[in-house]
Amino acid sequence: MSSQKSPNRTSRVLRLSPTRVISRVHGTISRLFSKIKKKQTDGRGSVLHDNNTGEDRDCVTINSLPDDVLLEIFNRHRLSAFPNDPTDDMRQWHRLTRVCRRWRYVIFASPCRLDLRLLCTHGTPVRRTLDCWPALPISIQYGEVAGRPPPALKDEDNIIAALEHPARIYEIQLALTKSLFDKLAALKQQPFPVLEHCLLTSFDRGELSALPSTILCESAPRLRILFFNGIPFSMLPKLLLSTKDLVDLTLRDIPSTGYFSPESLVTSLSGMTQLKTLYIGFTSPSSRPNRRSVPPLRRAVLSTLTQFRFHGISEYLEDVVAGIDAPALGYFHVKLFNQLMFDVPQLHQFISRTENLRVPSRARLDSFENGVSITLVQPVGTDTPGHLSLWIPCKPFDWQVSSLAEICNQCSTLFSRVKKLKIIRHFPLPGRQEEIGATEWLELFRPFTTVNNLYVSEFLGPLVAHALEDAADGPVMEVLPALRLLRFTDSRESAPVEKFVTARQLPDQPTLDVRYGPLPLWKYDIFQ
Repeated sequence: MSSQKSPNRTSRVLRLSPTRVISRVHGTISRLFSKIKKKQTDGRGSVLHDNNTGEDRDCVTINSLPDDVLLEIFNRHRLSAFPNDPTDDMRQWHRLTRVCRRWRYVIFASPCRLDLRLLCTHGTPVRRTLDCWPALPISIQYGEVAGRPPPALKDEDNIIAALEHPARIYEIQLALTKSLFDKLAALKQQPFPVLEHCLLTSFDRGELSALPSTILCESAPRLRILFFNGIPFSMLPKLLLSTKDLVDLTLRDIPSTGYFSPESLVTSLSGMTQLKTLYIGFTSPSSRPNRRSVPPLRRAVLSTLTQFRFHGISEYLEDVVAGIDAPALGYFHVKLFNQLMFDVPQLHQFISRTENLRVPSRARLDSFENGVSITLVQPVGTDTPGHLSLWIPCKPFDWQVSSLAEICNQCSTLFSRVKKLKIIRHFPLPGRQEEIGATEWLELFRPFTTVNNLYVSEFLGPLVAHALEDAADGPVMEVLPALRLLRFTDSRESAPVEKFVTARQLPDQPTLDVRYGPLPLWKYDIFQ
């Protein structure tokens, strides 16, 4: 195996392979033997010069290399040729098996080392050709999740043919049509022992009933990424009980037919020791608990969770966060459906138990045409970086301010170290601005007792100025008592606060500095 082959034999072998493949393999050889350089000598042709020993050696052909070296070349070729496109890797590796019998033997003898998988995608004749290949892991990729159109009717039989081998399914990426959805129900329920990635999205929104329990319900012990978009699957908690190694759990646009209780979700999450990303999002406020549950005596600790996104009703969120602790959480985004009242004591306690989120020093309020958000962060470079944001979809501006005031006052201790506050309106306010009273603004400012720098963007200057001027008639030092710098984007004429500034000029208090005009762009961001 290590003896040198004749030049003619080598040439015949190389002519059997695609030019592109061979050029990549030769490039990999030169990278692999970086300490050996090629030089020309009189009469002998090409030799290899060893820089370490100073010796010249006869040039070897690729087929004279040992199997383990050849295998390393194939592996490096795979990693370097398709570093960012594993799909192309799965399409192309089989070309190497057509070069010669020995290459085919080396490749098929080490499927794990080379991470060999069979790709089933649009146009692949799975039912006709699957038995022609060794029993390698199967990757199923059809539909929008894979960046392609949903499967056509002619592809559905091939998808079912692949799913009939659940013990070999490594990855599933499917956009489910109504037709395919019905065919999945006829499959026999079996475990998926090697499945690591499952990404399902609904192509026919609103037309799908609950995902049949024949898919995934038995168990998927090696599952690491689970992504459902618009998929109704009421048996999800049962599946999650078998996925102890899950790293990324994303459940977006959960329809009402796929509702599961917050208690069952917490129970499913409790055994996950590697979970890093969690996304729970419902499509309708009707997905809510029947009653508010009693907080458990013992909470599940998700020690590896770093990102958590939630979209739903506040009662559901309250029941979830009451049952978990996430000490390493650094990114928390909440989007609530609009409600008349917000009662979030468990949310406040959950944040207080999270080191990276409980002491933010920057806050930003953003008002849009269709909703309002509050974002809390630590500045860049701090030892405990954290990002907490809350979004409420409501259009009337007075509702936006009162909703934020209600939540901020319930979580008042969360703002005990906020030093900088920015209030930004991204669109002009409709109607008569003077109809919005000052009471909501003063309630919103109440928990911000440590803010020393307040920035107010255009469109809001007259409203905030009016509220502050109104506060000057009462105990003025109870409103933003630590404020030292007040900056309006609007002009002095449109946002006068002389009465407020005069009322705060007490002997033992520093002078309040009021400025007008826009900030430089680099200071506009909340992280500055």
